[in-house]
Amino acid sequence: MAVEKKIPSEEIVNDKFDQATANLLVKTGLGLSIGIVASALLFKRRMWPVTFFTGAGVGASYADAQRIFDSVSALGRPAASNNSA
Repeated sequence: MAVEKKIPSEEIVNDKFDQATANLLVKTGLGLSIGIVASALLFKRRMWPVTFFTGAGVGASYADAQRIFDSVSALGRPAASNNSA
C-alpha cells in the first residue's frame, strides 16, 4: 500500500510560477533575437520588428501562463461541471 505524500499548496504555486517565469524569459529572449535578426537582415535596421517579435514572445508566454495556472480548462473550453442542479 503506497502512501501518497501531500504537497503543500505553496509549493504547487511556486512550481507553476517558476515554470511561467522561465517560459517568459525563454520566449521573450527568442522573440528579441528573431526581431534583431529580422531587423538587421530584412527591414533596414528599423526598430519595429524588434518590438513586434518581443511582444509576440511576451504574449505567447502570457497565454501559456494562463494555461499553467488555470488547469481546469482544456483547449479554451471550461471544464464540465458535475453538478446537475
